Amino acid sequence: MSEKPRPILRMVIACFFFFIAVTLNILLPRYWHNIPEIVKHLLLLFSAIMCVHLIEYAYLWWEIFGHIKNILKETLQATHQLIDDNKKSLEKSLQTTNQLIGSATTCGLTHIYCSRKDVKGDIYNAIENAEKRVWLLGITFSENVHLDELLSTLNEKLIRGVDIKILLLDVLRDTAVFRTFLESDTPEVAKILNADRMKTLSIDDPYFHQRLYSDFTHVCDRLGNYPNIGTAVRFYTHTPTCWMMIVDNTVHFQPYTFGRSAGRHQVNLCIGANMPVFKFQMQPNGKPFEILEDHFLKLWLTSNEDLFHLQARIADRNSVVKDILDSNSSWFRHIFEVLHAPKGNMPFTSERRKFPRQTWKWNQPSMNVCLQDCKTVIRATICNCSYEGISLKLEAADTLLFEGQVVTLQGESPKEPLAANFIVDHFLKKKQFVIRQITNRSQPVIGLKTASEGELPDEPNQIGRLITTSPSTPQEHHVS
Repeated sequence: MSEKPRPILRMVIACFFFFIAVTLNILLPRYWHNIPEIVKHLLLLFSAIMCVHLIEYAYLWWEIFGHIKNILKETLQATHQLIDDNKKSLEKSLQTTNQLIGSATTCGLTHIYCSRKDVKGDIYNAIENAEKRVWLLGITFSENVHLDELLSTLNEKLIRGVDIKILLLDVLRDTAVFRTFLESDTPEVAKILNADRMKTLSIDDPYFHQRLYSDFTHVCDRLGNYPNIGTAVRFYTHTPTCWMMIVDNTVHFQPYTFGRSAGRHQVNLCIGANMPVFKFQMQPNGKPFEILEDHFLKLWLTSNEDLFHLQARIADRNSVVKDILDSNSSWFRHIFEVLHAPKGNMPFTSERRKFPRQTWKWNQPSMNVCLQDCKTVIRATICNCSYEGISLKLEAADTLLFEGQVVTLQGESPKEPLAANFIVDHFLKKKQFVIRQITNRSQPVIGLKTASEGELPDEPNQIGRLITTSPSTPQEHHVS
């Protein structure tokens, strides 16, 4: 069955026939003088019929347009309702955006780059067009922006009288060793910690094969080719907290962190280029530019080591690194334990200890462990301690001790140094301790924790792990 013509098509056909009928009514009498009356009547009738059809279709389309109007009205009504419902949130969002733009304008913040890679072209152009000053902080070992590529331009600017200041990291410092631990994998850090520096030649020291030190020596060699630039360089020993460049009245600033989050896979362990880069313009009331400018100047003025003094330290680098690692050995081993813990310990997710523990580093005071019967006294030496716990190595191994047993400490505080006096006094003032862990070996190590009232047993009848005389693998005991 064929479909009926669409209303618009039928209306066009009716218009066509109506036009023909009217045209015939007008033209036929002029050219056909003897036209029969019946033909005139038929043409008139046909014209009237077509006219009625046109009126009908026009009325029909008026109704269609009315339906379309109602549909549009209902749709717009829902849209208006949606806008009204979200009006407050939209106004709040616009208000927040306006406040953010206003604050950025007041602070002089003109751009935020997602990474240092995005700002590279802007920085190189800024240095190329610098007229008054170029101050660089931490750019030597940076990602994407390299001092190597800027030395020629900086040398030309220096000759023209532009103020050039370059602050670089001194890698022969404990802060640089710490950064190396952050940027190296576990086997490399272990090599650095365990190297025998009494026998190892400087060229074989594992520290000198790390990326940070290699980049540092490369830049020092390159600076030797630009004597003028060498006089504009100083090496900082403090932590700079940022990567920064000040060119004339513009500063590019990127905060430093200790690297990416622990959950992300790290191909490049460099800690320097993780945060966005902020661009500030000097403003009459814009404090960020003034603060960063002052930060650079303080870092420059308090850094008293230039390339000449640094080269003297490089000549004695083996002794310098040995002194750094020896004087900070406890701290560096703690860093290794935290940053390079075995899988499953989940570093950084939570504190593994309630209180930090430190190794005992002074002469041993006279210390005794006294059991509850007050008859058994065991001489002991301190291994390490924290606020509420102490680890002791016992001289006797034939006494039955068990975890959960309550003991007391006796001894005398050393007069010197005062730090050791303070720590020993702290534990001697505690009345009772609970044995939390026992390491079985020929010279047992016990971990004691300050006993609270709830931890004291009613009767000393607990059964725990006993100390035996059988040797076992020595291990350092940790107490909270």
